Amino acid sequence: MKLIGIVGRAYLNVDNSKIIQTYEQVRKVFMNYENVVCITILPTENKEYVDIIPGNDKVDKKIDYVLDKCDAFIIPGGTNYYNFDEYVINYAIKNDKPLLAICLGFQLLCSVHAKNRNKFQMNITANLQNHIGKPNEYKHEVYIQNNTLLKQIINKKVIKVNSIHHDIVNFEMNDLVINAISDDGIIEGVEYPNKKFIMGFQWHPEYLLDDNSNKILNNFINSIN
Repeated sequence: MKLIGIVGRAYLNVDNSKIIQTYEQVRKVFMNYENVVCITILPTENKEYVDIIPGNDKVDKKIDYVLDKCDAFIIPGGTNYYNFDEYVINYAIKNDKPLLAICLGFQLLCSVHAKNRNKFQMNITANLQNHIGKPNEYKHEVYIQNNTLLKQIINKKVIKVNSIHHDIVNFEMNDLVINAISDDGIIEGVEYPNKKFIMGFQWHPEYLLDDNSNKILNNFINSIN
């Protein structure tokens, strides 16, 4: 059995109470795999989600206790991410456990590897009409870069993807390899070289579930020991 940890997302409920939730579409997709179980990864301290800052031996020990039991991780989309999310990304890379980062998760994976984290910023621009659509519809094309794991998986030069984001990655990164670029020049995918599967995508393969999406998701599952 393969255990996938999905990082929870913090939101305010309609009555302004605070909740941490898992995106149902992500969970449902992976429940189609016979040998996969998903759990939501939650903060381990009695503090507000935003205030949990790994780096304390006590905090790290608790988080590692949970992460050690997971075989792979998903950093989903959303509106806000925190230091807790970064810890999961760095843990996955350090321990070579497969990680799939989607939309906001992709942006966070990139920001963790920004060459200058004091200056990087996620651009919010009015020129993204070609990137704001519906999750289950194609919006634009993406060019798959040669000599990347994604190219091996997809085995195509160009694919169509959905798109529902407002921010873009526009900064230089260390370590990560860009594996997909949109038809208007926006970074759409990255991967960490020489790892089983550390990938991030600006689009949402969990909603499209076309042939290309299934190749990505299947490879993610198959990369789990």
